[in-house]
Amino acid sequence: MPTINLNKWILLEKVSLSEGQLKEFLFKLKSEVSPVSDDEYSVEINADRVDMLGLGGVVRALKGISGKELGEPKYTVKETDYMLVIDKVPQRPYALACVIHNVKLSPEAYLKEMIQFQEKLHETIGRKRKKVAIGIHDLRKIKSKTIRYSLVSTNDKIVPLGSTVPMTLSEVLRETEQGRKYGEISLREGRMPAIMDSDYNILSLPPVINSEETRLEPNTNSLFVDVTGTSLDAVSQTLDILATNFAELGAEIGAVMIKESEGTIRKSPLLTHNRLRVSLKEIESILGIKLSQEDAKRFLEMMREDVVIGDGELEVVIPPYRVDIMNVTDVAEDIAMAYGYENFALNEVKVYRVGSLAPKSSLYRKLRTLIIGAGFQEIYTLILTKSTRQVGEIVQIENPISQEYDSVRNSLIWNMLTFMSNNQHARFPVRVFEIGEVVLRDSTTDTGYRNFFRVSIGVMDSKVSYESIQAPVHEILLALSGEKPEYKRTVNDVFMRGRTAEILLKGRSVGVIGEISPVMLNKFQLLYPVALAELDVDALLEVI
Repeated sequence: MPTINLNKWILLEKVSLSEGQLKEFLFKLKSEVSPVSDDEYSVEINADRVDMLGLGGVVRALKGISGKELGEPKYTVKETDYMLVIDKVPQRPYALACVIHNVKLSPEAYLKEMIQFQEKLHETIGRKRKKVAIGIHDLRKIKSKTIRYSLVSTNDKIVPLGSTVPMTLSEVLRETEQGRKYGEISLREGRMPAIMDSDYNILSLPPVINSEETRLEPNTNSLFVDVTGTSLDAVSQTLDILATNFAELGAEIGAVMIKESEGTIRKSPLLTHNRLRVSLKEIESILGIKLSQEDAKRFLEMMREDVVIGDGELEVVIPPYRVDIMNVTDVAEDIAMAYGYENFALNEVKVYRVGSLAPKSSLYRKLRTLIIGAGFQEIYTLILTKSTRQVGEIVQIENPISQEYDSVRNSLIWNMLTFMSNNQHARFPVRVFEIGEVVLRDSTTDTGYRNFFRVSIGVMDSKVSYESIQAPVHEILLALSGEKPEYKRTVNDVFMRGRTAEILLKGRSVGVIGEISPVMLNKFQLLYPVALAELDVDALLEVI
C-alpha cells in the first residue's frame, strides 16, 4: 500500500484531534500511522483511496469519520480569463487545467507535501506517468492567459527545472535524469507534447519535466495546474482530486476554458458527480446488520458523501474525489468503516465441513504424480511467449515489453519445444512435462477467449520413435481412468505424417500425440528428434 509522510503538527491542527484520536480514526479508514520523527508521521493509505494520498484528502476524511463535518464539502469554482488551447497530440490527446488561488506553500512542509502528492498520483492513477502526467506552475510567472498544448520538435529549447542553461529537448532527454526515465513515453518521430504560453515558450514537457521559468517558490500563492494523458477519465479524475484537495486546505479553485482542436469548448476542472442508487436491503445483506435509512445516510455522510433517501433505497451522490466508488459493494464498505468494524458481532459458525480439493485440482495432482512416476521431470514456463513460435490463432499483446513475450500461448507445445531447444546439451534422454493454461477462442465469453488447462509430455533423445511417447502416455491414462485409451490416425502440421494420432478416451478426444516434424524441429533449431503429447485437462475431467 502507498505510504505518505505528513507534518504531525499541521495535521493535528487541521483536524483538531489528539494524537490518540488521530490514530484511532485513521485506523477506521484502513490507514495506519507510525512516527518518523518528532515532527512527522508516516501514514499507510489503502490503495483505492487515491484522494487520501495528499494532506487535503486526509484532513477531509478525518473530519468526516470523526463527525466534525458531514456530507460532501461544497467547493466554489470562480471564473478566470485563462484558456488552454489543445492541438492534435496523438500520443497524449487529452489535457485539462485549472487555476488555484490563495494556496499555502509555506512553511516548507506544505510544499514538500504537495510535491509528494503529485508524485503519488503519478505512481497510482498515472501508472508511472504513462497514463497521466501533472504539471504545477507558479501562475505569476506565466506571461499570458492563453496556454497552448501542442507538439514541439526535439530541436526546440527549454530551461529544464533545476538548470539555468537552455537545452534542446534532445539534450533534456539524453542528459537529465527525468528525460532518461520518462522521455520515451511520449516521443514519436522526433516530436513530443509541450505546454506553452502564447509566445510559444515551453512551460513543461509532459510527462518529463517542467521549465525552470515557472518554478514554485515558498511565497508562491497562485498555481496553474495542467493534467495531460491518454485517458480523458483518468485526466479528469486526477485534476478533480488535485483541485478539491487544494480547496480543502483553504485555496480557491479557478476555472480554465478548454478549447479543443475540433472547436469544442468546456470548463475545467469538470468536478464530475455521479449518482448511484443502492438498495438498503442489499447493503444489509452484504454487511449482515440491520440499518435504518437515517443511520445509513449518516454513515455515508461521515464518509463525506451526500445522500438522498428514497423508497427503500438510497441515492448516493459520489463526490469527484471518490473515484474508488463504483457499485453497491463500495457503498457498503464505506458504511462499514463509519459503523466501525469493531462493532460487528461475531456469529457462531452453524455448518461444519472438512475442506476438499476442487475436481480440477484433484485431477492435476493425480496427473502430476503419475507422470513423475513414469520418469518425467516437471517444468514451468510463462504463459506469454513469442508470437512467431506459435501456429494458429493467438491473442497478441498490444504493447509488449519485449518481442519475446508478445502473445499468449495457445498450446504448451511451443514452450516445450523452446525448452528442448535450450537444453540440447543436457544428458539424454530429456523427459519433461508441463501442466498449465493456454488461451483459446470461445465465443460464449465476454472477451471472446477463455483459459484452458493442458498437459504437455515430451521426450528428446538421439533416437526417438512414436512408441517413446505413446507407451508412457498409454500407461498414465490407463492408471488415471481405468480405461485403455485408443489412437486414431490424424494429420497435424506440428507432427510428422503417419506418426501422429488423436488420443481417444471412452470415445472422447482428449489430446494429440506424435513425432515432431522436421519443419518444426528446424524452426526451433532442434538437432535431435522429439516425440510429444498434449492432453486436454478439461476434456479428461469430463471423461473420468
